[in-house]
Amino acid sequence: MSRKPKEPTRLVRIPVSLIPQVKKFVAQGGVGCPFYESAVPGGFPSSIQDENTQTVNIISYLIPHPEKTVLIKVTDDSFEHEGFFRDDILVSERGETPQDGDLVICNANGNIFLNRLDLSAGRGNLGFEICAVVRFRIHTLYGDSFFN
Repeated sequence: MSRKPKEPTRLVRIPVSLIPQVKKFVAQGGVGCPFYESAVPGGFPSSIQDENTQTVNIISYLIPHPEKTVLIKVTDDSFEHEGFFRDDILVSERGETPQDGDLVICNANGNIFLNRLDLSAGRGNLGFEICAVVRFRIHTLYGDSFFN
């Protein structure tokens, strides 16, 4: 979260007892969630160790550069074989240099599409512009669309 250039400010009154919490909230960039370092094996019971928790801000983890980040909804099943499903949300960063094998958001003559980058053929004319590199995928487990 960053301030706009020459953006005006205003005075806000905060109870003195809450100032440390407000400072922590601002420093973390928002709400933090508990993160348990215990591994959770699939199919077998495991106790979560409360004493090893730390707080993680999921927003700053998923979106470290908000000014470069775009969220894009997957609209078809063409990448289902790679685990990307209709209505998944792709957290992508513009201005990043893609690596071979990266999933990228592309533009060819105004048509936006998802592509797995294959640089083995060389960096010649790809036939499309790379707009963003996909960093994360948000997938709901209950079938509800993120945009409902």
